[in-house]
Amino acid sequence: MYGAPAYTRIDTPCTPAQKAGFKKLTAGSVTAGSIAGDPIESRLTTAPGNGAPIDGLKVTTRHGWFAVRPSGTEDIYKIYAESFRDERHLARIVEEARDLVERALAVA
Repeated sequence: MYGAPAYTRIDTPCTPAQKAGFKKLTAGSVTAGSIAGDPIESRLTTAPGNGAPIDGLKVTTRHGWFAVRPSGTEDIYKIYAESFRDERHLARIVEEARDLVERALAVA
């Protein structure tokens, strides 16, 4: 049984080089097959409606999602995440999102 949906936004420090790496991210930059135990359904770097760049990355599963974007004014990137299950699942999404982003930026 599911609990209440949970949402968060977390600011994460990043170097200028990492921040520049966001411009090089593609859907293929995400090599993981699952997040928080759920298969990844989509990897987006452009808006589905008009194809405009989202200046970051969004990854969705059936039970949650996360999006990351660099700040335009600070040396941070922001993680937005939502679990349709509960807070514990949300914590897993955030933890795995951080790892995934760090790996993707290291090769970007």
